[in-house]
Amino acid sequence: MEKRSTMAVMVVRAGPLHSSIKALMSTITQIQIVAEAKELSALLHMDPEVRPDLMVMEADFSDDEFSDVMQQIMSQWARTRLIVLVENEEQRRMAEASGADAVLIKGFRAVRFVEVVDKLLSIEPLIGERS
Repeated sequence: MEKRSTMAVMVVRAGPLHSSIKALMSTITQIQIVAEAKELSALLHMDPEVRPDLMVMEADFSDDEFSDVMQQIMSQWARTRLIVLVENEEQRRMAEASGADAVLIKGFRAVRFVEVVDKLLSIEPLIGERS
C-alpha cells in the first residue's frame, strides 16, 4: 500500500502568529503539505475524501460555536489530530473539553510546538477512534 502525503491544515488569523506557525510547519519533515483556510466554515465544506492528518486552529469564537465546530470536525475527520491555540486557561479548558488533542496557550515556544506536532503525528490511532 502506498503511503500518502501527510497534510496539515491551519486556520489562524493573518498576522505574526500565522506567519510563525506556517514557517514552523514548513520545517517539520513529517508534513509534506501545509494548507490554509481563512475560516473554519470553509473546512466543513471541504471534500470529506481530503482528510488532513493535522489541524492547527486558533480559538477565537463563542463557546457554543467552538463546541459545534469541534464536533463537526471530529465526526468528519475522526483521525485528524487537532491542536488548538488559545489565549488563556479558560479557553484551554474549553478546548480540552471539546476534544482537542493538544492545546497551546499563545506565547508558546517554537520548540514546544514542534514537539507537540511530532508527538501527534507519531500516534497511530485505531480507525474511527480518538485518543
